[in-house]
Amino acid sequence: MRTSGPDVLEALVRSTVALLCVLTLASCDSGAPEAKVDHLCEIVPSADEEVLLRGILRTEDIETQITNRTKRVQEGLERGLRGMGTEKATLPWYTCAYWPGAQSRERATFGFGWAPRASKEPEWSLAKGVPYEVNGVSAETNDTYTKLRVQCDMPGELGQKSKAAWFYANASYTVNIPRTDIDQAARDRQTALTYLMARRVTDALGCENKPLEKPPVVKPLPTP
Repeated sequence: MRTSGPDVLEALVRSTVALLCVLTLASCDSGAPEAKVDHLCEIVPSADEEVLLRGILRTEDIETQITNRTKRVQEGLERGLRGMGTEKATLPWYTCAYWPGAQSRERATFGFGWAPRASKEPEWSLAKGVPYEVNGVSAETNDTYTKLRVQCDMPGELGQKSKAAWFYANASYTVNIPRTDIDQAARDRQTALTYLMARRVTDALGCENKPLEKPPVVKPLPTP
């Protein structure tokens, strides 16, 4: 899997510094608070995310684009929640995109934000969408899109504000255009991957209720 974006150079610099520390037997501190989770887009070989992503993209050759690093997404979502009103959802913060091969324009992209529970906007719905429950979390998926929303109890001063909002994930799977053979198993994969990518963000935010902690068990629900 190859990665593109501004983070590549920074990662190379950190690796070089670490190597120099070892060679000089020095005690070095990288000063990087995101050493454990460098960014929200890393796909570890053989992890659930990689298995699902390879099934969705139908390839072993996956390209990655990092849109925003962890700290930037965290700060942006906190700022958005702090300033959110009672009517409109915040604009999504995008983390990453994946696509099959260097020349493809097809993407799987992930964005996250907040939606006020008291909003008078119409209920979220997707054309030809299939409603899902994932460990009690509401989601909906069609051939090219997945939406998920969950309660995220933020710590500190944002605690009360977060209790009046839904944390949402929007995933776009344009890799499926113009396919007409998307079946239930494909939609299950999309839903599970969206859940796992959302979990990375709720973990970064420090949601005290750990809403996506369990491994995803996806259950399509009867369409109303």
